[in-house]
Amino acid sequence: MRRIFIVVEGETEERFVRRVLYNYFITKEIHIEAQQWLTNRKLGIGGGGNNFDLIEKHLLRLISRYKHDKEVFISIMIDLYAFPKQGNSVYDADVRRLQKGKEKVLLLQNKMEERLGCRNFIPYVQLHEFEALLLSKPDALGHFYTNNTEEIEALKVEINGINPEEINETPQGAPSKRIIKYIPGYEKQKTIAGVITAEAIGLPHLRATCTHFNDWVTKLESI
Repeated sequence: MRRIFIVVEGETEERFVRRVLYNYFITKEIHIEAQQWLTNRKLGIGGGGNNFDLIEKHLLRLISRYKHDKEVFISIMIDLYAFPKQGNSVYDADVRRLQKGKEKVLLLQNKMEERLGCRNFIPYVQLHEFEALLLSKPDALGHFYTNNTEEIEALKVEINGINPEEINETPQGAPSKRIIKYIPGYEKQKTIAGVITAEAIGLPHLRATCTHFNDWVTKLESI
């Protein structure tokens, strides 16, 4: 059975991989494993941070360990919003001068691929963060927030007609900020509420409405 290690930022993404992607890929005889990148290797602390060097070191350790195993692939799921810019980051002047999010993520993916130079590395930068997937079907938030019908309706009005992957990366308008604006509790509950919502939406709908996300999933299943 082929294996894919997906390096992620935090617990929300880790649970998403385990509970949404894993079940789909196992039917294709592909085993997916999520792991947070290490920010303190001695203490075993992972996730978050603004230093791209730590992410790159984590990826390079995986690549080095499995470089001779043709059955193992390595990927990363990282948000464009607040993409780590410290250290020797691939988020350079070339990326900064671009205006469109889609152009940024494609360039970042290319730069990571070129930097790491590994045949079995499949980079993915999320437009613009994980919560964009949830905004593909805001009603699904009601599976966790059963008493917030009015707030969810107001959120739907705000984003009506906007492709979820085009909801921007500003501090006020990022996908998670839009949800928190109407459901403040989400800020501390995202690890559970976000994944329950994604499960309720289902992978087929996520792929149908989020084309950049679908491109990544397609690459993963094509191994």
